[in-house]
Amino acid sequence: MTITVISADRRERWLQFLKDLWDYRELFQTFLMRDIKVRYKQTVLGVLWVILQPLFMSGAFAMIFGGIVRMPTDGLPYTLFYLGALVPWTTFSSALSASALSMEANAHLISKIYFPRLVAPGAVVCTSLVDFGIGWVLLNGFALWQGHWHWMLIAITPLLLGIQILTVLGAGLVLAALHAQYRDVKHLIVFLAQLWMLATPVIYPASAVPVWARDWLFLNPMAGVVTAYRAALQNAPVDWLQMGLSLAVALSSAIFGVWFFRRRETYLVDIL
Repeated sequence: MTITVISADRRERWLQFLKDLWDYRELFQTFLMRDIKVRYKQTVLGVLWVILQPLFMSGAFAMIFGGIVRMPTDGLPYTLFYLGALVPWTTFSSALSASALSMEANAHLISKIYFPRLVAPGAVVCTSLVDFGIGWVLLNGFALWQGHWHWMLIAITPLLLGIQILTVLGAGLVLAALHAQYRDVKHLIVFLAQLWMLATPVIYPASAVPVWARDWLFLNPMAGVVTAYRAALQNAPVDWLQMGLSLAVALSSAIFGVWFFRRRETYLVDIL
């Protein structure tokens, strides 16, 4: 009896993986449109929720941390100070949670047909760009009204959005793979998002962090994103060394997330 074993080296497996992603691009578009429709279908206010959430949170933070705590804002009005952080943060946080739960949400499809499993969390992350776009327009309009708009806010957005996407993709893929096997990870996601927010200068300015700890702060890519948006609103120079550090960490996070997800992808059908 002759047994033939066909194997591919690592490079060929990755090339096949990339080919599969390209071949299933229409399925990715279907997932993307479905997630967008589900998000806004049968809602009373629709896209207004995307505007109201950061706007109301900014107002609440301004009253609590501005009116009571007197938190420094480096010269920005309190509402704009918090809005500049909450627009990227709220979309990041919601995308992180949704991508982490994407395997469970699509278990009925994953168990029946083959497609690159990365399509599901990837579509969720791309869906968050719609929310970000709406919030970003709100931020620019509010900055114009407050007299703090500068062209740098537009110029730096592609870089900051890239850092944000890479970060949420990396963390989301790891959590998605873990949640498929350990269902109590969903409780960890809420706790992780809360801790991550505290480690990001959303409530406080980065200047309030001790100098010795500031470099460590920017190992969190979202700290670099929030700080850069606020710098653009002030027409202040961006620390490109810190931006480079945040980009490097975000890229490393995405690479590790894809690698980790791919390692566990084979077993997802059996454990879902």
